Amino acid sequence: MSARTGFFATVFSLLAAGSAAATSPADFLYGHATDGSNLPFRYFVPPGYDDAQAYPLVLFLHGAGERGNDNEAQLGNNANGALQLLGDAQLALQPVFMIAPQCPTDGWWSGATLASAIGLVDQVAAAYHIDPDRVYVTGLSMGGMGTWSAVTAQPDRFAAAVPMSGNGDTNAAAAVASLPLWFFHAANDPTVGVDGSDNLVAALRNAGANTVYTRYDSGGHGIWSVAYAHPLLFPWLVSQVRGGSGSPLPPVLRITAPTAAGAWSTQDPMIDLGGSADNDGEPIESVDWDRAGGASGAATGTTAWSADGISLVEGANLLRVTATTPSGHAAWGGHTTFNDSLRVTRTGPPPQPGSIVAAINAGGGAYVAADGTPYAADGLFVGGSTQVSTHAVAGSDDDALYNDWRYGNFAYHIPVFDGPYTVELQFADTYNSAAGQRIFDVAIEGTTVLHDFDIIASVGADVATVRRFDVDVGDGMLDLAFSNGSAGSARIDAIRVIRAGGDSIFADGFDG
Repeated sequence: MSARTGFFATVFSLLAAGSAAATSPADFLYGHATDGSNLPFRYFVPPGYDDAQAYPLVLFLHGAGERGNDNEAQLGNNANGALQLLGDAQLALQPVFMIAPQCPTDGWWSGATLASAIGLVDQVAAAYHIDPDRVYVTGLSMGGMGTWSAVTAQPDRFAAAVPMSGNGDTNAAAAVASLPLWFFHAANDPTVGVDGSDNLVAALRNAGANTVYTRYDSGGHGIWSVAYAHPLLFPWLVSQVRGGSGSPLPPVLRITAPTAAGAWSTQDPMIDLGGSADNDGEPIESVDWDRAGGASGAATGTTAWSADGISLVEGANLLRVTATTPSGHAAWGGHTTFNDSLRVTRTGPPPQPGSIVAAINAGGGAYVAADGTPYAADGLFVGGSTQVSTHAVAGSDDDALYNDWRYGNFAYHIPVFDGPYTVELQFADTYNSAAGQRIFDVAIEGTTVLHDFDIIASVGADVATVRRFDVDVGDGMLDLAFSNGSAGSARIDAIRVIRAGGDSIFADGFDG
């Protein structure tokens, strides 16, 4: 055992024992932003500060209930539990600074207010020796949303982030896919729905991110005192270094075979994966794998795991391996999941003209259509929500395919070989009843192909329609973007992608 490993083992035992917070709001100094905003903030200087050392810094963003200008409320209830990051054991492991700005009464953690809050890092760093590669951001409720906004606004600023009980724009996920994030939320949150974190985590993992997510079954909105006390959270946080040059501590899962790198190329139709999962000795309930937009299954083993015979499609494949553990709070139940990803390129001849290279049941599970097309469960999406209905659908023998859908502002990114394709977009409006209630746009490869599209105005309510578009892909990824228009939300029921070229005959018998 190395000295570093032994030290962390000692501190982990202290954290697990539930050490009391040693820091209170009285230990924080007062300040105001000097950028012209006069934003009030409090800041904590660790005891024994030594200017010869560089210190990590935590930027804490409070919730909506603590807004104001008294420069006090943001630290109320020990910052709603966040001061547990400054407990005795935590400061023994790693002394840190904390900045806690206060958002104006009618403000939000966005725009100029958020920029001023982030700018406080530079203001404090002008007076103290702050390590620019170990700046972290966390927040709860409105501050959880602000945490996501902070990292997406300045993705190169932070080394890690911990959003709690928040939500955000999933379209920004790809820009921060390399940033370590640990989300916390409760399934029964009545104030900010858990789908806010669910969607962000899904979008990140669909973008290839390795993300930690603690999702309690209960606990409501105010989970923060329990979440900030998670014994692995602080060690995990301060082990992160901007640019990924640190040695992250648990929870962590690693794919090490056939490579520990993030990408692999092979001519084989299948691949075997292997690796490890570390939850600091706590139980790991399962390890599972999936190919984005395709097959999935259980791995063998937990702390050391393997998954053999995973089939690959020709071209790009995103493989993900995810460990599931208890949440760390037995009374609330739930689970913590953490993952690793591997991008695999299967080389070889491109698909033959007329072959179906992707079929996705948007918003639903795996489904075999009447014509024999096997649709994969919804995947490869970023953003949006899902809904279901039970309507009879005219114009199709696949009512089930059109009774679950994805809606809102969202995108699909489908890995394919470069070359020509025909994209089939399958629609039916089983929610609205009249024209003018849903009008939206669709773009493929950055080009708008449907503008002010109204399904009901086009074919009527509860009627299936398929729109086909010829595209050429040159970067290995087919990009589809769906955007809300002047009324209602964008919607898609299913997607089918067919290799074009030659005299293509589509699977449904119609010529291209």
